Amino acid sequence: MTKAQDGTVVVLGSTNWDICMHLPRLPALGETVGGGRLRAAIGGKGANQAVACHLAEAPTQFISCIGDDTSAATIRQEFRTLKLDDAHVADIANCSTGTACIFVNAEGENCIGITAGANAHLSIAMVEEARQLLAQAKVLLLQLETPLASVLRAAELAHTGGARVVLNPAPAPAQPLPDQLYKWIDVLTPNRGELAELAEVATYTDAGLHAACERLLTQGVNNIVVTLGGDGVLLATTTGGKLHTERYAAYHVQAVDTTAAGDVFNGYLAAQLRDPGTSVTAALQQAMAAAALSVTREGALPSIPTSLAVTEFRTQHD
Repeated sequence: MTKAQDGTVVVLGSTNWDICMHLPRLPALGETVGGGRLRAAIGGKGANQAVACHLAEAPTQFISCIGDDTSAATIRQEFRTLKLDDAHVADIANCSTGTACIFVNAEGENCIGITAGANAHLSIAMVEEARQLLAQAKVLLLQLETPLASVLRAAELAHTGGARVVLNPAPAPAQPLPDQLYKWIDVLTPNRGELAELAEVATYTDAGLHAACERLLTQGVNNIVVTLGGDGVLLATTTGGKLHTERYAAYHVQAVDTTAAGDVFNGYLAAQLRDPGTSVTAALQQAMAAAALSVTREGALPSIPTSLAVTEFRTQHD
């Protein structure tokens, strides 16, 4: 199997076929809204984050599963066109590729429904096959759209090998995450709602945000990066046993589609963190700029900017 290059980021996660409809507004329950236009493309948190990391110019390996349907063939060809290594993307026989149905309103806000398909087959055995790759990685980036047992095993292997482990806890888990997982996480990247679910603390106020972060930090996480959309990012750590927080303002842009903004943020963050000397604080600005640029474009994969585009964006906005 493929070996890690110097500075390799391994992304383990989902690959979906996104069916996206842009509408004047999001339908209410039982309502039909016309005037939409349809677009289909690759998505899934894992694939989005892997491509973002790759376009951020980090050596990237992606562990994922696709089905044996027509969308799977299209996805694999697109990975190869992008020159993203697909050696660890497995074909699952007699199975559909994971699919997401996305509705986007005129303000760029969205709601999403997902069926796991082949993503449910990302097994511990597949993680073990990539054991050497995980042990040699500089960063492991994870989400929660694939089986939790596989996420746990990958985190353990990468942590034992000395990698920085980044967990984007999306979608928010229905049950509490195992205590041991928190001890393997270097950077946890929830949004406000996911943080509330994980910590079981209301996060609609600053006091609530801080209390939720403090609870998770005591469980072993080193850094918590809370993405707050237009309100920017909150970084929470502990110094001398005390909670330390820092807020970073968002870039002001006109949002067209926010579908993959969080994934772009996570992919770029992981790419910056592959250098052991780069702090989370230093990595944030590039990740925030990439996410801001992505929401000015439609789609998931098509919205992911190149490293050069992010640099140019920062030249204009910093």
